Parts: sequence; C-alpha cells; structure tokens
Amino acid sequence: MTSPPPAILVTGSFQEHEDYAVYRAHGSGNWLITYTLAGQGLYRQPGVQLLATPGTLVLLQPDAVHDYSVPRDGYWEFLWTHFQPRLSWLSWWQLPEKGRGLYAISLSSSAIRERIHNTFLQLHADASAPSSHLSTSRPENNSPGVQRSMDMLQRELALNGLEEILLLATRASAQQVRQALDPRIQSLLQMMAENLKTQYDLKTLAALVALSPSRLSHLFKQETGNSLINVLIALRLDKATRLLEFSNLTIATIAEEVGFSSPFYFSRQFHQRFGQSPSEYRQALEQHTAHQPLTP
Repeated sequence: MTSPPPAILVTGSFQEHEDYAVYRAHGSGNWLITYTLAGQGLYRQPGVQLLATPGTLVLLQPDAVHDYSVPRDGYWEFLWTHFQPRLSWLSWWQLPEKGRGLYAISLSSSAIRERIHNTFLQLHADASAPSSHLSTSRPENNSPGVQRSMDMLQRELALNGLEEILLLATRASAQQVRQALDPRIQSLLQMMAENLKTQYDLKTLAALVALSPSRLSHLFKQETGNSLINVLIALRLDKATRLLEFSNLTIATIAEEVGFSSPFYFSRQFHQRFGQSPSEYRQALEQHTAHQPLTP
C-alpha cells in the first residue's frame, strides 16, 4: 500500500476487519499517528509486537517499517494522520519507544482520551474542509492566491490540533514515568536535567545513589528503557533545540552550554536524532518564522 506524498497532511478514520493489513518496508516520507477507538490493531517489527487497544496512540517516524493489521477474527476502529511536524515540536515531543521509530502510549485517563478523540475529529474537519467553504461569493476573492491562502489556513488549523494531541500525549507519558520511576533514578534525571553542562561518569553517579556502577546501569535501563548515556544525550539535544530557536548563540557555544565535548560530536549526535545539522535546523526555523503572518 502506498503512502501519501511527504509534504501532504492527510487524515481520516478507518473501521477495519481481519483482512486489513498494511506493509511498507521502508516506511513513508512523513510521520504517521494513529489513535485506537475500538477493537485492536497489531503493529509488528523484528522482535517487536505491539497491540493497540482503545486509548492507544501510536507514532511512526518516516523511515520506520509500517507493518500493522487487524488480528484474526478481529475488528479495529482508529483515527490516523500522515503529516510533517513543525520543527519546534521536535524539541519537546517524547513518547515511549517500543521499536525502531515506533512510539506508543496507552492513555488510561478517560478525560484525556475523550479530549484527544474530540481534537482528532476537529483536526479531521479542519484538514478536510473544502476551500470553497472558506471563500466568499465575490469572484475577486476566489483567485488562485486567495485559494492558496485558504488552503494554508486549513493546514495550519489542522496542525494546531495535531500539536495539542502530541502535547497531551507527551504530558501523559511524562506523568506515567514520574509515577513509576524508582526515586533514585528520578533524582539522577532531575540532577542531570538541571546541570547539563556538567561532565558525568557512571562511577560518580552510582555513588550519589549508593549503587555500584553495574547495578545503576541495570536499574536505569530497567526503569527508563534506555541507557544512561542515551538519556543524557537526549536531554542535552532537547535543550540545544531550544537554544537554537530562542538564542543567537553560536553552534560551538551551544554545544558547550549543553555539555558536549566538541561541536563536531554535538553536530553528529544532533543530525543522528533530527536528520539535519544544528545550522540547518536553525535556518529552517528562521525560514518558517519569516513566512508567518505578523499579528498585533
């Protein structure tokens, strides 16, 4: 099954039975988010099986394998959107990674589930509204320029809804992590987040929480699902995106401020996570801002 063009925002809802299956070995050119309303959907990757039940939100990055279907004798009702994120989202969205480029969270709060459901429906309405609904009967206001402007407004409205969904999911994920984390791991995470410039080593961190280095490594991976060094790098990169967006600091200064030993290592890690260099990220943000309409 083919996927939508990379730059297009496409959204919809499906009610499928056991003959429904999608497989894209190389993923798609855009992100895909799904939200299960009823039944079950099965996501597969090598060594990974994820069952999406009502309240499960799944996010697939562009190059992730798309392999999802309805289990045997099953039924799956879900909402979906293919999209390209606003660059600023990459600095804050964070959902549990279940596979390579496969992220998911199961939402237990009925209030959050209802809010996300309603926001999805509004997103779909904004993305699907015919431009003619927004135009007037005056022929001079139905020119190609006005048409493009209206299309842009519809897309921006839909992206606003998608941003709300991702914010809600990220907040819920952070709350789940805080509630479940071992207090020793939680204290280390807080300390590192507040002192990113500090150079850490496993032996020193282990001593702070009265554990051996090997025990800390095991406990940290058990509690967070990732290694200590990978989490520290992620914290540093998240802070770096905010400095790139809201400061005029040089790339080298930002690398130093968030604790990277060299600008080259910083740029390599940044590109590995975001698919572009820090300079390209900042330039794209500036271009996006330059095209935004001024508001009072």
